[in-house]
Amino acid sequence: MFLYLMCIVFPNMKPEQEYKVKEFMKKDVVIVTPETSVRKAAEVMAAEHVSSAMVCKNKRLVGIITEKDLARKIVAKGVDADKALAKDIMTSELVTIEPEKSLYDAMLKLNKKKVTHLPVVRNNVLVGIISSMDILRVQPSYMEILAGPKI
Repeated sequence: MFLYLMCIVFPNMKPEQEYKVKEFMKKDVVIVTPETSVRKAAEVMAAEHVSSAMVCKNKRLVGIITEKDLARKIVAKGVDADKALAKDIMTSELVTIEPEKSLYDAMLKLNKKKVTHLPVVRNNVLVGIISSMDILRVQPSYMEILAGPKI
């Protein structure tokens, strides 16, 4: 009965394995250069109401800065945000995903790599970003994946 009601109320809903990253990723991505000051990167992130910025050099994705990076690598250590550069605090070992992958695949990757943001790339070109929160808004049941195995 419940499934029948769901089909009536949400006739366009797809089975969860059919939800693709490209449908829910954010296409408007904040981009800074490796030479951007950390303060400027943080200001842009705050102005755009986002929790991460992609670091690109010559149109190539080279890193990511997250609020966690700002808190742990700048604020907690008392580093001068005007003197530190994006390249000094960015994560350069990027974990990315393709837009055609499922949200389930994205959540598994987030959990396995212990990250909260996945730059979305097609043919090595940045096309968007998706975060664990973006996915959980669509599929709250995936919270169990993030929580990991029960001990």
